[in-house]
Amino acid sequence: MKFEVIGADGSKRTGCYLTSMLIGDFLLLDTGSASMIPAEKQASIETVLLSHAHLDHILELGFMLDATVASRNVPLRVMGSKACLDIVHRHYMNDLIWPDFSRIKTSAGPTLEYMNLEDRNWIELPGGLSLWVEPVNHSSGARGFIFRSESGSIVYTGDTGPTETIWEKASTLSDLKFIVAEVSFPNSHSELAVAGSHMSPKLLADELRKLGNDELPVYAFHLKPWYRREIEKDLAETFEKRVTVLKRGDTLNF
Repeated sequence: MKFEVIGADGSKRTGCYLTSMLIGDFLLLDTGSASMIPAEKQASIETVLLSHAHLDHILELGFMLDATVASRNVPLRVMGSKACLDIVHRHYMNDLIWPDFSRIKTSAGPTLEYMNLEDRNWIELPGGLSLWVEPVNHSSGARGFIFRSESGSIVYTGDTGPTETIWEKASTLSDLKFIVAEVSFPNSHSELAVAGSHMSPKLLADELRKLGNDELPVYAFHLKPWYRREIEKDLAETFEKRVTVLKRGDTLNF
């Protein structure tokens, strides 16, 4: 299963791309940079999975719908926790900030359908994927995810500060291929990371000890661009070569 990085940055700055990951051909994980996907490929996406409702993770959902509404054969299914989807519907897709696409009908039905995810269950997704949904330590209905394909599983922490249960679940899996983990701040700002429910390299090292596997590859995302060099230095000193920083265009397989 292909995991393609559309965007992996933790904020906006020239040359940065907000979080979006394309998994297989039909599933988009977060929509911070959804408009960077060619329009014809956007139209083929069946499901959007939102980790939480902060703007950098939902920003271009509206632009994606705007670009594909006339070419969709089926509604776009937007999945997330109930809290996350309530925020998106009330404060974004509300006919004030942006059109309420769940009320815009085509010959195939509504343009958008919301689907609340149930925590701590395996859910079947398009393309032969299964999804485990786990609450994490962040606001706006934040969830981390475990994706499972025929050939293995991966952990995607989403935005989170120090947390527990996603590592407990991950430690029970024998087929883990890698972890995609947020690292927003350098070690010098670990207190700020905790206050904002985010990670620094030092905090991530503490989290990974809970997993009990110090050989599993880790891919870092969501670096704040103004701290990028310092974060990369801290990652190299803390993990040597175990952690790789993701960038737009990277492709992983699991």
